[in-house]
Amino acid sequence: MKALSAFYPRILPYLPGCPEPLAAQVLINAAIDFCDASLILRQNLDTFNTVVGRVQYDLDPPSAQHTISRVMGVTLDGKELVAGMIETLRGDMPTAPAKPRGFYTDRTDSVLTLMLSPPPDEVYSVLVNVALSPARTATQLDDDLYNTWINPIVSSAIAQAMQIPGQPFSNPAQAQALLNSASRQTTASRIDSNYGFVRGSMRVRSRPFA
Repeated sequence: MKALSAFYPRILPYLPGCPEPLAAQVLINAAIDFCDASLILRQNLDTFNTVVGRVQYDLDPPSAQHTISRVMGVTLDGKELVAGMIETLRGDMPTAPAKPRGFYTDRTDSVLTLMLSPPPDEVYSVLVNVALSPARTATQLDDDLYNTWINPIVSSAIAQAMQIPGQPFSNPAQAQALLNSASRQTTASRIDSNYGFVRGSMRVRSRPFA
């Protein structure tokens, strides 16, 4: 992980007079936008065990520096489950316990919940692969965002600051050019993520979900 200040030499020279708290804010915003759009940071969460009859399982990010952007896949005892939309599942959701075949997710008050369908009839091991993004309160960003994807992130951060009116560094025209460049690089990163150019999965340890 890299402290936010590690990115400042790539940001502050283009924003004369910009205070560091503002630089931190636009940097976090840019990193979140990049990660949400690219899905480049993927990781396996800790495995957990199902409880017989329980459908809902809250998912926690791997650290306070992250939030879960999206669930990318779920395996149950090594078998991949089918993803479904809650709107389509509600009409014909099995209620009798059986081995789960599908999943969907729900986010309420910043809590991401995994739903299994049908309700599990036994104790199964569940592994969830997720895409991560920085938390709004993050003080550090992932090494990959610094070592590999720093250009679109700092371009977007600089552009966001330049869009603020009435500042010594305000420059809407330059901001738009930077945003266009960041968008192209983000699209390239999304393609890379689809071909496995992603963060290595953390070592997971099995633990029951209580």
